[in-house]
Amino acid sequence: MDDFSFISGVTFLIVDDLIHQDIHTKFKISMTQLSIQRLFPILSVFVIPLLAVDCGKKENTPTLADKDPEMEWKLVFQDEFEGSKSDEKTWVNYQPQNYSSAWNKYVNPNDETLAEVKDGNLYLRAKWNAETDLPETGAIQSKGKFSFKYGKLEVKAKFTRMGKGAWPAIWLMPENPVFKNWPDGGEIDVMEHLNADTYVYQVIHQSKSEGVEMKPAPFVTPAIDLNKYNTYGIIKTMDKIEFYVNDKKTMTYTKGGENADRWPFETDFYLILNHASADKGQSGTYFWPGLVESVNDFPYEMAIDYVRVWEMEEQ
Repeated sequence: MDDFSFISGVTFLIVDDLIHQDIHTKFKISMTQLSIQRLFPILSVFVIPLLAVDCGKKENTPTLADKDPEMEWKLVFQDEFEGSKSDEKTWVNYQPQNYSSAWNKYVNPNDETLAEVKDGNLYLRAKWNAETDLPETGAIQSKGKFSFKYGKLEVKAKFTRMGKGAWPAIWLMPENPVFKNWPDGGEIDVMEHLNADTYVYQVIHQSKSEGVEMKPAPFVTPAIDLNKYNTYGIIKTMDKIEFYVNDKKTMTYTKGGENADRWPFETDFYLILNHASADKGQSGTYFWPGLVESVNDFPYEMAIDYVRVWEMEEQ
């Protein structure tokens, strides 16, 4: 066997071992038999290009849109909350209503610090008013500005100040309801956090007959790290809604059976971002997180890093 044939054969085995990650178990070749000068020209042809391909890969943080390789998704909306105020083309302050629910009972649209854009985040807060001995809370929405019918939503958020009675939320309501009024029109609660819990709730609301709410139990997610930002999202399609926390699917709500006749989710939904708070019991209102026991931990605060929405590409 001539030197070139021998070297080529050895090189093939080395390359084969590198590809199969088994160089220590298949073939043992004494490098004393060959000079590195005789091997290098051939190794440079076969091995170095392989290493170069691997080294050329870039580290990219995966998002919810990367989770479906069989689908093509297009980013259609994003707000990274740069600048000094929320984008008026997308968001409006939630205004007090003729009626009040527990979540919006103390919304104050006139205090800009309750929904403040600063340092690349949207800060939603609940403050305690010492004069009234009641909370004041922040809320913004995209109603009349931005909504989507089917697609993916992802919001990255962190609970930076928490306490008894705290109730931040990320949720969706119908822009053009299939069925009028609540709960008939539907509601998608992407994330609700209570007090200082180490988990969040994800909830669906709809009716089983006119004005009669169907009440699937709120889903309690696996534990989250309260010291970090976490991502909360959904994938909304014609006949199901998938919920996610940190890119992991937590539950799926599917059309069928009891909910099928009054399925309200085949329309576009807008976003609400808010930080509600309970009171001390003065109003007699039921608050899901319970009542405020001390005001020492106020203001409560949720920081939102971004909101992103993708829609499926036309094939």
